Amino acid sequence: MLSSALGTTNDEEIVVGMELDVETEPLQATGGLTQMETMSNGLQRGSRMTPLKQKTTNVPQGSPPSKLSKDEDDSEDGQHCPICFEVWTDSGGHRLSSLKCGHLFGQSCIEKWLKGQGGKCPQCNAKAKKADVRVIYAKAIKTIDRSEMDRIENELEKERKERKKAEMEAAEARMQRTMAVSECRRLEQQVEQHKQQMKALRTIQPAMQCSQSGAMNTLQPLSQDRGQYVLEKTIKICDTGTCRVLAYCDSMATLVVSQRSVSSLFPGYGVRKINAIDFKTTQYAAVHMDIIRDLAFRPSTGDSIMLSGGLDKKAMLTSLISNSVVQKYTCTAPVWSCTWNSDNDQCFYAGQANGTVAMFDIRNTSETIALLNQGGAKSPVASLQYIPADSQTEFRPGGLLVGQLNKISFFEAKAAGNNYQVHCLPLNGLLTALSFEPVSRQGLATFRPTSQKPYVQHQMFSMTKAYGTTPNQNTCVCSCEVKKSFRGGNSMKMLSRSTVHQHPSEDGRLLIAAGNEANSCVDIWDTQDTQVKHRLLEVSGPTLDVCPFTFNQKHRLATLTDRNLRLYKWQANN
Repeated sequence: MLSSALGTTNDEEIVVGMELDVETEPLQATGGLTQMETMSNGLQRGSRMTPLKQKTTNVPQGSPPSKLSKDEDDSEDGQHCPICFEVWTDSGGHRLSSLKCGHLFGQSCIEKWLKGQGGKCPQCNAKAKKADVRVIYAKAIKTIDRSEMDRIENELEKERKERKKAEMEAAEARMQRTMAVSECRRLEQQVEQHKQQMKALRTIQPAMQCSQSGAMNTLQPLSQDRGQYVLEKTIKICDTGTCRVLAYCDSMATLVVSQRSVSSLFPGYGVRKINAIDFKTTQYAAVHMDIIRDLAFRPSTGDSIMLSGGLDKKAMLTSLISNSVVQKYTCTAPVWSCTWNSDNDQCFYAGQANGTVAMFDIRNTSETIALLNQGGAKSPVASLQYIPADSQTEFRPGGLLVGQLNKISFFEAKAAGNNYQVHCLPLNGLLTALSFEPVSRQGLATFRPTSQKPYVQHQMFSMTKAYGTTPNQNTCVCSCEVKKSFRGGNSMKMLSRSTVHQHPSEDGRLLIAAGNEANSCVDIWDTQDTQVKHRLLEVSGPTLDVCPFTFNQKHRLATLTDRNLRLYKWQANN
């Protein structure tokens, strides 16, 4: 009998929710709660209750085992309360209910159980209370074994992932093939360009006339020189033809080239960075809303702050590390040129289209600290170069070279405050660019063709200073002396820039690099004998800017057209 079985000792185990044998006395509907109370009293005396782990059936000895199908067992399990073994109903006090843990009971049974058993689920001993009882609106509960279906679905999902992976690998392989075909075409075009260059080299006349001597100077064979520039790589910057200027950041070993933005999200103009180690274009930094006319880096600090001037009347300081503008300075007119003060790395200059030069201090972000050339000519300031002070040379003072389109002036820096004394230099012509070599303290001025001189002039000069004739006279006059003059091409539609720099193989010698628009090349002069050493052909258009730089003890020359950047390395002759 169930009532006698509930009175077992502590070592015996009562199985809750078991199916009763057919010979066991059936529970009366009226006595179900009495037997449940007896079961509860037995548990309180120390009996252990085990959740549903197995099903047992009391079978008399010698009788055959009951052959109940699995479906019938599952059906009975899904219709009986595991506390009283009575069928639950869909209404009334013994309606189907559940706890938070998910186990199902009759509502009246589980409420009485929780009231007398310390608030635990009969099946899993999880903490529960009367408020956790939830009515289930279902007439019957029956579970379906989906293990096989789940296994099949998992295998199907695995197959789908593998197929997607294979499709991605195939797409990547197709993309690599397309890129390889494009690279082959590019190399074929480059080979064709080299063939055209070789053909053009055979047709170029081996003689040029020097304006200083008036004689024809033949191109010196490269074997007689100490070396030559050899094309190393051509990099396409943009297809729209909006490149204008370039500069080199020594601290980051990076070339920067100005160009128009190709993204509608960042309109305006910015700079494209090219790594000097592997010559790969890396990132684009948006800077100005209009054309960028000049770029400069601080020569003394070696940081990554780039100074730029644009036609949007702004001078910008941009960090090449974060590719973001860190400070903006507003000018009164479009900015044509800019440079840093080599004697005071906290100050910089911005040459404007109205002929004035605005001086800024990076510690004062609200206004200019000085405005130079206010009463001078209104011609745009096409180029700026700062000459650092040097007490060990013949020309000691420092100051700013201001190159306007119609004249060149030198603003001598005075010791007291931001005072400058202006001196007009005897360099006449339609100026396009100024360059200054700090070691030899030699300058270079490039002039466009005129009716009197229908060719491009490159004049190399050195600064001079004459003091007063009386001992008490403290005033002095700064001027310059033209050392040599070099003749370029017969046309210059663009304001291209030239440079003077140290010879890579011999100390004390200088080289001049300037674009030759008429012949679509870059001319290289040796300043000692005024002879054109060699020409670097530019097949993609006129050269707008040139920039010599040194990285890892290797000397290179970068030339820029409106679309391409060409890199030449110095190759010394044995």
